[in-house]
Amino acid sequence: MKKVTAIIVNWNDKNVIVECIQSILDQNRNKIDIIISDNGSKDDSVEFIRKRFPSIKIIENGKNLGFGSAINRGLGLAKGDYLLFLNSDLKLHSKCVGELAKVLESDSNVGGTIPKILHIDQQNTINSLGVLINYTGIAYPNLLGQKDPGYQEPFESACGGIFMLKREVYETVGGFDEDLFLYHEDHDLSWRIRLAGWHLKVIPQAVMYHHYKFNKGILKYYSSEKNRLHILLKNMEVKTLALICPALIIVEFSQWFHAAINKWFLLKMKSYFEILILLPSILTKRKKQKYLRKVPDKEITRIYQGTLAVSGMDNPLLTNLLSPALNTYWKIIRHLI
Repeated sequence: MKKVTAIIVNWNDKNVIVECIQSILDQNRNKIDIIISDNGSKDDSVEFIRKRFPSIKIIENGKNLGFGSAINRGLGLAKGDYLLFLNSDLKLHSKCVGELAKVLESDSNVGGTIPKILHIDQQNTINSLGVLINYTGIAYPNLLGQKDPGYQEPFESACGGIFMLKREVYETVGGFDEDLFLYHEDHDLSWRIRLAGWHLKVIPQAVMYHHYKFNKGILKYYSSEKNRLHILLKNMEVKTLALICPALIIVEFSQWFHAAINKWFLLKMKSYFEILILLPSILTKRKKQKYLRKVPDKEITRIYQGTLAVSGMDNPLLTNLLSPALNTYWKIIRHLI
C-alpha cells in the first residue's frame, strides 16, 4: 500500500486542528504521515499539538506565509507517494483518504483527486464539490449551499481548493506559486497539472466536513482579483488571451463598479500596478510553462463555464445581464480556441 503524507496549515486554529489531526489518524487506511506547517501562531497551538501528538512533524514558519507557501514547506519534507494538503478547519470522514487514493492507484491519467466538502454543522449541505471556473478566471465552488446530491460517479473538475496529488505530479509541476499569497493559488496549481496532461477528478465518496466561514471583505476581493489576472497572464496561450480579451474588459469594468460601491476601488487600481511590476516574473514563468505544457488550451478550457457566478454575490445585473452576455460570447469563441 502506497504511503500518504498529509500536510496541514495551521494559523491560530488551536480550537479545531486537533479534530482535523484525529480524523486523519482515524482513517481506515494505514501509512499516513502528518506534517503541520505553522504560520506563526500566537495561540499556543504548536505546543498544544506537540504535547497531544508528540510523533507529528511540526514546521514553524515564524510568520504567516499564506497557504501555498506553508504547504510548500511541508511538501519539501514529505515522503509519501501521495500528498494531501489541508486547512486545519477540516474533519475527514474515516474513508476519505482511502477513496481519494483508490482513484489515483487505479487510473494513471488522474494526477489529483478532490473530495466532497460538506458544512460541518449542516452535513447535508455542500460547501464544495469541485469548482466551476468561468473562462475569465473567476472561480466558484460547485453546488455551494445546495443539498448534497448523494451518490455520484467521479467527475472531472478544474480544482477544488483541497486535493491529493501523486508524487510524480508534484515532482513534475512543482508546488504552489509563492507570488500568490492568498486566493487562486489552488486554481493555478491545478491548471499546471492539467497543462502537464493529467486530469483532476472529484471523488464524491471522499467526504470532508468544513468549519466554513464566508469572508467577503475588501481584502479578499483585492487579492482574488489580482491573482486571477496573474494566473491568466501566466498560464493562457496568447491566442486564447486575445479571444477572451473583450470579455475580460467587460468583467474589469464590472469590477470597477463593484469596487467603487464597496469602497475598494483604490485597491483595485493598486492591483494593476502590482501586476505590472510582476510582469517580468510572469513572463519568465510563461517561458517555463512551454516545457511543461502537454495539452493545448482547447483541452484546458473544455470544462470552463460561459455563465458566471460569484461567491456571496446575488445581484440581478450579474444574473440577468453580465452572465448571459459572457455566456453568449463564450459560445461564439470557444470553438476558435
